Amino acid sequence: MNIARKYLQIVKISIFFAHLSFTLLLFCSCANNRLIKELEQFMGQEINLSSDLSALWEEKEITLSDFAEAPLKLVVWYDSLGCTSCDVSRMYQWSEMISYADSLAESFRIVYLFTPKKDNLYSLNITLQADKLDYPIFIDQHATFVKQNPSLSKNRQLHSFLLDKNNRVVLVGNPLHNPSLWSLYKRTIQKMIDNDGVLPEQ
Repeated sequence: MNIARKYLQIVKISIFFAHLSFTLLLFCSCANNRLIKELEQFMGQEINLSSDLSALWEEKEITLSDFAEAPLKLVVWYDSLGCTSCDVSRMYQWSEMISYADSLAESFRIVYLFTPKKDNLYSLNITLQADKLDYPIFIDQHATFVKQNPSLSKNRQLHSFLLDKNNRVVLVGNPLHNPSLWSLYKRTIQKMIDNDGVLPEQ
């Protein structure tokens, strides 16, 4: 009898874990499908960068609209959901990408945008002053960028994107810790430089 009970318990546990695994698989599949759908909808969207947000660069104040005059831009947007000061303290990790942007002079720039919570604004400014970054960081304290671009996703995986000369999204994804994606970014940027700022027609 005890053996029978133990067997039933094992069967019940097996059924539970099988159901749990199926549920997790279904959840992951649905999440991936949503991400793919969002990505497809976002591709080709025009992004508005005509903002008077300002930042210090080379000891001068520069506005976002002036800085974004470069034909090609990689926009890296940090929303209010993450740890803003943590993100700023990790900006040194972008040094390779920034050097690449500098090598292309006026053809390509990286636009770093932060939309912090009001409670985090003070700590963000303190972190910026302490780190003394040699690249402009635009602070969007009134969420102007978000209001001007309602097509932006809440998914942080879609908060880094490459724009052509018409400010349309041509590539999405954060290349920071993804060498393959960064290689794809560089190939795409070069293609657009060689084709007057847009992707060549297939």
